[in-house]
Amino acid sequence: MNSSDVFNSVWDFLQKPIFTVSGQGISIVSFFYFIVVIIFSVVLSRLIVRFLQNNVYSKSDIERGAQYTLSRLVKYITVTIGFLIALQMIGFDLSVLAVFGGLFGVGIGFGLQNIFSNFASGIILMLERPIQVGDIVELDGILGKVEEIRFRVAVVNTFDNESIIVPNSDLVSEKVTNWSYGGDTTLRLRIPIGVEYGTEIEKVEDILLEIAGEEEKALNEPEPQVFFKEHADSSLNFELRVWVSDPRDRITVHDNIRREIDRRLKEAEIGIPFPQTDVHFYPQDGGESPRNSQVET
Repeated sequence: MNSSDVFNSVWDFLQKPIFTVSGQGISIVSFFYFIVVIIFSVVLSRLIVRFLQNNVYSKSDIERGAQYTLSRLVKYITVTIGFLIALQMIGFDLSVLAVFGGLFGVGIGFGLQNIFSNFASGIILMLERPIQVGDIVELDGILGKVEEIRFRVAVVNTFDNESIIVPNSDLVSEKVTNWSYGGDTTLRLRIPIGVEYGTEIEKVEDILLEIAGEEEKALNEPEPQVFFKEHADSSLNFELRVWVSDPRDRITVHDNIRREIDRRLKEAEIGIPFPQTDVHFYPQDGGESPRNSQVET
C-alpha cells in the first residue's frame, strides 16, 4: 500500500459520519470545519472591534457609551453569522431552526418571560442609550456607576465598591435617576435651615452665602443662592442652594456645609429653634385661670 492509498483511507475515515443530527451525518472533517469557522468568527469579531477602537473611535466624537454599544453589536452579529455559516458547512438544515424558534416561543410562554424581557430591554438600552456605560445612576436608593451593559443584565458598581447585577428590564421599566445624563454631572443641592424669630434675614443670607463660597467642592458658577422660604410655626426657614460637579460629592458637601452652618450660627449667637407646642389645661371645677404647659415636639 503506497502513501496515496494511506491518505485516501485516512481521508475516507475522516469523512465518515460518526453521529447524526436531524438525519444529517456529522464527520470528523465537518466537525473540524465547524470549529474552525466558529474560532475564525470570534477572532474576526475581536479584530473588527480593535480596528474600530484604534481607527474609528479615537478619531471621532462618538461617546463612550455608543462605542461600547457598537462594539457589542459588532461582536454578537459577527459571531452569530459565523455560527450560522458553520452550521451550513456541516450540512445542517437551517430550516430546522424554525422548529427551535417555535419551541423557544412556547418556552417563553411558560417561563422565559423574564429572560426575554431582559434581552429585549438590553437591545433597547443599546439602541436608545438612555443609560450608558460610565453614567452615574440611582435605582431603589442605590447610587453607583454603570460599568457594563450586557444583553440581559447591567453591572452597576456602587461607591462602596459593590457590584450590583441589575436586570435590564428594571432599567427600562422602573424609575431610574441618571445623574450624568448626556454627560452633564453637575447637581444642585438644597440645604434647608431654620433660625429663631427676630433674626435679621440679611444677616442669615450673608452667612449662608459666605459658607457656600468657602466650600471647595461647591461650584462658583452657577453661583450659590439663598431663599427665604417661609414663616414656619417655630422658625424662619431658609434654603441654601449650591451646585457640585460630581454627584459623588453631594454627601461630603452636605456634611461640610451643615457643620459650618452650625458653627457660624453659634458664633453669631443665632439660635436654631426646635418645634414647641403650648398645651392649655382647664380645671374641671370651673376655675378661671388655665394651667399652661409647654411640650417639646
